[in-house]
Amino acid sequence: KLICPGLASSRTITATHKLAFDCAQKARRAGVEVGRLSGNPVHEAFTKVVDKCPPSFSINTIVNETGEVTDLYCGDWRESHEKACAAYSARHSVAISEKREIVVVSSGGFPNDLNLIQAHKALEMASKACVNGGTIVFLAECPDGLGREDFLSWFEVASIDQMASNLCEKYQVNGQTAWSLLEKAERYKINIVTELSKEISNKMRMEKIGNIEEALHEISSKTGYIIPFGSRFNII
Repeated sequence: KLICPGLASSRTITATHKLAFDCAQKARRAGVEVGRLSGNPVHEAFTKVVDKCPPSFSINTIVNETGEVTDLYCGDWRESHEKACAAYSARHSVAISEKREIVVVSSGGFPNDLNLIQAHKALEMASKACVNGGTIVFLAECPDGLGREDFLSWFEVASIDQMASNLCEKYQVNGQTAWSLLEKAERYKINIVTELSKEISNKMRMEKIGNIEEALHEISSKTGYIIPFGSRFNII
């Protein structure tokens, strides 16, 4: 990602990310999922770009919860990256036997919840552990707001189907993030603990609550999961 999308033009970034969405199905394209490289059309597009200007030497790092480097994988760009991904996946994939009614997920604090676009990664993981119709308590401070000034405008729709149509007509990378958020808000009740206003939260179909204690009081009789660093783990 340092080369593509990191060094790519906006045209290339849009074209590669658009591969993640299936406009015919109005849904995420098959093969596009967290932790998957093989058969993932977005990852495969990235590697095709890098093949055109391969780096001579690659350094890949794995960091812990405090940002300290714990592992280095160096050498050939493709081989070292795949080894780093495999090592990270082995440590951060969590297998669950069942989905549950309630999932409490934290983005993990700064910088993971700097804005909602970044924090959404944790919500993606929580959705993999929650039953349809269940409740997700989403801890995301978002001191810098949504991440883009135009992000909220995507939610000026009557349904997710309409948002998908808008996305296919005029694709934007963050529009797909908005679609992903709305798709979850329609499947789960999302209570968010955040600095975002109640008005903004409601427009995105989430309910702002004052603190986690308030949320837990309402759902104390249900069984669930707690995910402290949502963006760092892959639920399988």
